[in-house]
Amino acid sequence: MEPPAAGWSALHHGLDPAAVPLLRPWLSLIWRLARPLAALRVPPTALTAVGVVLAADAVLFAARLPWIALALVLLSALCDGLDGAVAMLSRRVSAFGSVADKTADRIADCAFAAVLWRCGAPWPLALAAGALSLAHEGIRLVLGGRRLARITVAERPTRVICAALACACAGVSPATWPPAVCAGVWAGLAVIGLAQLVVR
Repeated sequence: MEPPAAGWSALHHGLDPAAVPLLRPWLSLIWRLARPLAALRVPPTALTAVGVVLAADAVLFAARLPWIALALVLLSALCDGLDGAVAMLSRRVSAFGSVADKTADRIADCAFAAVLWRCGAPWPLALAAGALSLAHEGIRLVLGGRRLARITVAERPTRVICAALACACAGVSPATWPPAVCAGVWAGLAVIGLAQLVVR
C-alpha cells in the first residue's frame, strides 16, 4: 500500500507534499480517518457528494447559526480530503472520481463564497471572491503543464480558512466588517494567485 504522501502526489500531478507546509500531517490524519471508511466499502463519490451537501448547508445556516455553518464548512473540507484517500485505500481511483472531485470542489468554493455573504460580507465582494477562485482554477486547467502542480497563495485551504473565519467572526459579533475583511483577503489573495499562475 502506498504511503499517503506518495498516493496524494500521484493524484496531484506529482506535487511533493513536503513542499507544502503542514500537508504531511494533514495527509496522515486523513489516511487514518479513511481506513475504517475504506474497510466499510464507503464509495469515494458518496463522500464527494456529502461534501457538496455540507457546503450548501453551510450557506443556509451562516446567517442565523454561524457556528453550525463553521462546523459544516470544516466537515465539507474534511470530506474533500477523505474521498481521495478512500479511493486510494480501496483501489477505486478513477477518471470519473477525479472529475467528480474537481466539480464538487468548484461547487463548494461557490458555496463558501456565499457563506461570506451570509455572514455579513457585501455581496459584490463575496461574488468577486468566488468568481476569482473559479477563474484561478479555470486558468490553471487551460494553461496546464507545470501550472497544474504550482501552489499559489489562493488554493482551496485559503478559501476554507476565509469562510471558516467569517463564520467564527459572525458567531461572536454582529459586526459585518470582519466577514468583509475575510472576503477581501480571499479576493486579494485570489488576484495574487492568478498572477502566480500566469507568470512563467
